[in-house]
Amino acid sequence: MTQNNLSKKRQKFSVSQYSYVFIFIALFIVYYLVSGSLKWTGVTNILRHSAVVGIISIGMGLIIITGEIDLSVGAILGCVASFGCVFFNVLNTNGLPAWLIFFLTVLFCLVGGTLLGFFNGILVGRVKLPAFIVTLATQLIYRSVSQYASRALSKDLTGASANTYSMVRVEVTSGMCARDAMYAFGNSKIPGVEIPTVGLIFILTAAVLVYVSTSTKYGKRLYAIGSNAKAAHMGGVNVEWNRVSVFTLAGFLCGVAAAMWLCLQGNVDPATTGVTNEMFAIAAVVLGGVAMSGGKGQLVGVIFGALSYTVIDKIITALKVDSLINNTIKGIILLIAIVIQVLGPQFRTKKKSSN
Repeated sequence: MTQNNLSKKRQKFSVSQYSYVFIFIALFIVYYLVSGSLKWTGVTNILRHSAVVGIISIGMGLIIITGEIDLSVGAILGCVASFGCVFFNVLNTNGLPAWLIFFLTVLFCLVGGTLLGFFNGILVGRVKLPAFIVTLATQLIYRSVSQYASRALSKDLTGASANTYSMVRVEVTSGMCARDAMYAFGNSKIPGVEIPTVGLIFILTAAVLVYVSTSTKYGKRLYAIGSNAKAAHMGGVNVEWNRVSVFTLAGFLCGVAAAMWLCLQGNVDPATTGVTNEMFAIAAVVLGGVAMSGGKGQLVGVIFGALSYTVIDKIITALKVDSLINNTIKGIILLIAIVIQVLGPQFRTKKKSSN
């Protein structure tokens, strides 16, 4: 084997390239030590609690790979889940079978999230408005509409008191009612291994999109756009519609997360559900090693980033830190991760030049 091939092999298996794995392992060890005793249920709960934000983080990762950002993902989750409750309650009053109500409610969430993401994508990709401003505006719109509707709609539709939404439980003569069926699914585990169903959905969804981002022409186009949009356009890539598609895909994933939220919780507070999820998603992307400048990083790292952020939250809880200081600690960790991401390559460049 030549010296050149050896050098390439070392570069391929460099520690820095897979730093997100070591960060997760280090955090998990800390969690194990501070928790005192850690059972299998404690491990699987990390996956369960990462599922909703993890799904959103995958969409955010794809957007950031293209060099854009989406601040509305948490609001999309809250808005779609809110109106998902209304849709569920409308179906529930018509005496439809539980499985059909379940299916149609999930479908409503997927379609709703996709449409809201598509609206973002059109404004960013086709109208060519700055993604930061567009998604900041739509964040306010989506959140405000769902909050207003909670007061404007009747209690029969919202299923709860003013300002909140809830899926109404209807007594049935036989079998399980639709609300109980959704809740049972959301909180179920895979027999034998006891892995949460929502966690498995997160991992399978992430695996599909990791494959798409690394092994398809579409994924290569997203990286090309993030690296240099003008060069990608000159190379025949339809930059506009690829940007539309990635925001639409992120919206779809928010719809998946909204459906998972309904299955897990059965109710929505439009003022708080999904709040700061966009920040947690960005944090997961950064911890996962995806460059905020776009065009660099691996989507698989976002999975570990989302899991790492959940572990950080559990460490803080295990240490019984005042809840009011939680976000300060998370913010400091995020800043450290960004500093490492920005200064790390510069340090390596200087080290190479000095050698």
